[in-house]
Amino acid sequence: AFDAQQRTAARLSHADQARLILDTGRHGVLCTFGSFGAWKGFPVGTVVEYAMDESGRPVFAFSSLSSHTPDIKADPRCSLTVTAPGYQGMSDARVTLTGTMSLLEDSDIADAKQVFLKKNPGSFWVDFGDFSWFRMETIVTGRLVGGFGRIKQISAEEYLSTGQDPVAGFAQPIASHMNADHADSIVAMVKHYVGIAVQEAKIEGLDRLGLDLQCQSGGKSFSCRLPFIRPAEGRKDVKDVIVEMTRTASAAS
Repeated sequence: AFDAQQRTAARLSHADQARLILDTGRHGVLCTFGSFGAWKGFPVGTVVEYAMDESGRPVFAFSSLSSHTPDIKADPRCSLTVTAPGYQGMSDARVTLTGTMSLLEDSDIADAKQVFLKKNPGSFWVDFGDFSWFRMETIVTGRLVGGFGRIKQISAEEYLSTGQDPVAGFAQPIASHMNADHADSIVAMVKHYVGIAVQEAKIEGLDRLGLDLQCQSGGKSFSCRLPFIRPAEGRKDVKDVIVEMTRTASAAS
C-alpha cells in the first residue's frame, strides 16, 4: 500500500524537480576535459560553488589558479552535478546539467555577482584579482535521477521552460523549524496522510506540491513523499497548508 501511495503522490515534473535541486544547492561537481598534464583529455571533476540566475543557468566565479579554469578556456563543454538536500545515498535525488561555459561580458558581471553572493554570502574572495565570472550559457541537456526507477533525460527546451519554485527560497528555514520544533507533528502527518506509523520523520526538502521526508521505522531509514492537500504558491500558503494538515492529523490520532 505504501509503495502504491508513493507512486501516485503529487510531485513536480522531472524538469521542475531538476530546477528545484539546482536552485536549492550551492555546491556541485563540475566536470571538465583536462587540458594539461596527466589529466589532458580526461574528464576531471572538481567541487565548486555556484548560484542559479533567473533563467536557470548556473553562474560561477573561478580563480585562474583553479585547474578547471584553463580547461574551460580550452574546451567549454562541461557538466554540473548537484545532489538534493539531505542526500544520503543512491535512493536520493541528483541532477546533472550539461552544456558549454562562457566567460561573462563586463556588462553582465554585476548581476551575476549579486546572484552569486546572495547564495554564497561568505565568498569574499570573488573580489580577488585572479577571479573571473562564468556562466553555463548554452544548456544542452539535463539528467535527473530522482531515486530508484525515477530516471529522466531532460531536453534543453524542457529545462529552460521551468521557473523558480515559489517556495524554494524559504524551504530550508521552514524545514529546520518543523524538524526542530514540530517533529511529532510530522510523524502524525505521515501516519494520517500516508498511512504508515514511523518513529521519526524529518523534512529534507519541500516544494509547492509537498514535502520530501526521511523516515525511520523498525530500524530502517527510507524516503517518503508527503503531498500537500493543495498546492502552495507562497510562504503564507505553505504555513497555512502545514498548519491545517497538522491539526487534521492531530485530531485524527
